[in-house]
Amino acid sequence: MLTTAPVAASAESPRREVVYYGDRHLSLPQTVTRVATSWEAQNSIIAMLGYGDRIVATTRIVRSMPVFRKFVPSIVNASLAGTGGAAGISVEEMLALRPDILFVPDMLPPAKMEQLTQAGIAVAAFHYNSIDAIVERTLITGEIFGGEALDIARRYATYFESNRRRVRERLERIPPAARLKVYLASGSPLSTSGRPSLNQDWMDLGGAINVAENWFHDRPNASGTAILENIVASDPDVIITLRARDVEVIRNSPQWSMIKAVRNGRVYANPRGLFWWCRETSEEALQFLWLAKLLYPDAFTDIDMVAETRAFYRNFYRIDLSDDEVKAFLSPSE
Repeated sequence: MLTTAPVAASAESPRREVVYYGDRHLSLPQTVTRVATSWEAQNSIIAMLGYGDRIVATTRIVRSMPVFRKFVPSIVNASLAGTGGAAGISVEEMLALRPDILFVPDMLPPAKMEQLTQAGIAVAAFHYNSIDAIVERTLITGEIFGGEALDIARRYATYFESNRRRVRERLERIPPAARLKVYLASGSPLSTSGRPSLNQDWMDLGGAINVAENWFHDRPNASGTAILENIVASDPDVIITLRARDVEVIRNSPQWSMIKAVRNGRVYANPRGLFWWCRETSEEALQFLWLAKLLYPDAFTDIDMVAETRAFYRNFYRIDLSDDEVKAFLSPSE
C-alpha cells in the first residue's frame, strides 16, 4: 500500500520519501515536528498517533472543542488552517507557518496544491467517505510520522478488524427480518446520508437498515436534505442524531411524534470523544460496535461499552477516562 525510502538531500537537511496510494510522493524531514490540517477528524488521528502537540494549524471547530482542548491543551495555540475544508485552505497561512506536512481530504483545488508543493510544503491528500479509507489513512499517517506512531497505527488496524469480526459473528444470529431500521440526522434533523457513504458503511457494519440508503445515490457523497414525509413513511425503529440538541428537537416536535422511534423513546445522540465517533475519526472503531450493541443488546450481552470505551482510549490515546468522562462520551449532552 505504501513504502518509504531515503531521498538524496543535503547534509544539513536529510529527508525521506513516503509513497502512498502507489503513486503519490511526499518528501519529509526525518522527524516531523510541525503538522497542519484543515480536516476536523484528522486531528483525532494525529492525536492518537502521539502528534497532537505538534499541530500548528487546525480548524475552528477542533480548537473550540472542550474534550480536545482538555486532552491536547496546546490546540488552543494552533493557527486556523483556513476558512473550512480543503477548498478553504489559506495558502498564505501555510506559507507563514511552514508545516512539515499538511493533511487534507482529496479535494484540494489544484491551484492551491501547486502553490503549496512549489513552496516545499508536503501535502497528503487522502481518500474519504468510507470505513476502509479511515483505516488506510490512519496507516499512511503512521507511516508519515514513523516510529512509534506507525506501531500505534498498525495496532489500531488490527483492533479495527477485530471489532469487525466480533460484530459480524454476533450479527449472524440476527435474521434479516429482525434487523432494525435507522434514520441518521447528521448535522440537523433533516440532514442525512445514503449509499455510498461513510455513514452507510458503519450502519451496514452495525446491522442497521438505513432508511435513507437510496435517497441520494446521485448526489455528491450520497448526502442531502431529507423530506420529512419520507422519514415518517419509512417509520424508523431508531433515530440517531449527530448533535445532542437535535434529540430534544425531534422528541418534542409534533411532526415527528408519529414515528416509531419517537413513540418508543429510541432517539439517541451519537457518541463523541475527541470527535464524533461516526465521522472520519479513528474513533470510528467504536462506532459500529456501539451501534450493534444499541440495536441488538441480546446478541451483545458480552460487550460492555463502558469498558470498551475506557480500554480504547487508554490503549490508543494514552488517556485514562473517569466514569463521568466515559458517560459523557457515550451520552453527550451538547
